[in-house]
Amino acid sequence: MSAHTFTTRKPAETAVRTGRFTAPPTRMLLSADGLTTTLLEAWTGGPARIGAADHRRVPAAAAPAGSATLLGAGPEERLIVRRSVLNGRDGAELSRNVVVARPALDADAERCLTDTGAPIGAALQAAGTAHRRTVLDTGVRDWDGEPAAYKTYLLWHGRRPLAAVTETFNPAVVPAALGAGLLAAGGSR
Repeated sequence: MSAHTFTTRKPAETAVRTGRFTAPPTRMLLSADGLTTTLLEAWTGGPARIGAADHRRVPAAAAPAGSATLLGAGPEERLIVRRSVLNGRDGAELSRNVVVARPALDADAERCLTDTGAPIGAALQAAGTAHRRTVLDTGVRDWDGEPAAYKTYLLWHGRRPLAAVTETFNPAVVPAALGAGLLAAGGSR
C-alpha cells in the first residue's frame, strides 16, 4: 500500500468534491460519518473482513504526512500507524486503509486499534467506545493504475481526536467516475 497524505478541507469544499462523483452510492459512502464497513457490507450484500493488516508505533514526526497535525500530536509522541485491507465475502479487496492514532487517549480504543483481526469501527463499537467521526476530505487516488474514491476522517475521543483514517475504495466495487470540475479543483483528484 502506498503512503497517503492526510488532508483536511473546509466542509463546503469537501461537500463539493463529494458531489462530483457521478454514482449516488459513492457519494453516500464518502459523505457518511458512520461505519464504513457496515455500508460496504450493505453495498456488496455480504460480510467484510480484514484480509491483511499490520501496525507499528512510530514517533509522530515519522507518521504519514499531515496525520500528526490532525491529531494535535507533538513530534516525539508515539502514534500507532495501522495499514489494512478490507476484503469482501469472495476475498476481493473492498478498501485499503491507513489509520494513525493516539493510543494514550483510551486503553479500550488502543486494544481495538492494535487488533488486526477486526475492522476498527466494528471493534470500537463492540468494545462500547462511542467515537464520532468527522469527514475531512474526499477525492480520487490511484488504485493499481486506476482512479479510486477515497475519504479521510477523524475519529474523536470526547473532544480530542483519537485517530485519523483514510480509506481508498476498490474502483471495481465503488465507482470513482467524476462529473466535470473535480480534477480542476486542485490537490488530490
